[in-house]
Amino acid sequence: MTGGGAGTASRGKAGHAPAKTQGVVMGIRHLALLGLPLACAAQAQAEPNYYIDSTLPVRSFTSAEIETVAMPELAYDTTTVAEDDYEKYFYFHRSETDFETAFADVTECDAISSGSSIYMGVDAGQMGANMAQYGLLAGAVGGAVASLMADAIFGSAERRKQRRLNVRNCMHFKGYDRYGLAKDLWQEFHFEEGLSKTDTEEREEKLMMQARVASGPAPTTERLNP
Repeated sequence: MTGGGAGTASRGKAGHAPAKTQGVVMGIRHLALLGLPLACAAQAQAEPNYYIDSTLPVRSFTSAEIETVAMPELAYDTTTVAEDDYEKYFYFHRSETDFETAFADVTECDAISSGSSIYMGVDAGQMGANMAQYGLLAGAVGGAVASLMADAIFGSAERRKQRRLNVRNCMHFKGYDRYGLAKDLWQEFHFEEGLSKTDTEEREEKLMMQARVASGPAPTTERLNP
């Protein structure tokens, strides 16, 4: 099994956050579900050392199943990549994290950043109740309409940019570090979404590869800012 964690690294490693902090994090999560950027909301978290408690059940994998997941190539000549490229092409890693936990984390962050509640088992009524309970960011709900308008005006490129930012914030809150990668290598185990969705089978295959990297050997390249 890849990684050396006990499968709970993202679920209370620093203990449970105070109710206020949990409320902020839940509010951030549901803003993302509505397709709203997390850039400003990220500043609201009072305790950055707390990880988001996943609402996903941890899916079990046997050692044999994990071994069938291809480990992507990560080695490249850093002198051939412009620093600005790392704003688009990057991957995540967290030490002492097993594959199962990493898969749950990347799957949740993908769902949040894609504006989907499918993976999290949150229906519309529950989401509304949560937003009412955690009122700190509830005023931004109306921005969902603006987000839809932004899609029509700015198109697919802006949606892809927003998704990248949300993924970065989500994985950062979970305690993962970010590392740059060459574009051709990045494309082997990532996908970009604008106004259309990636095929379900391809999505799971690449998320599993991302989990393999996130829970695998420590990267040898320089860690990037979150």
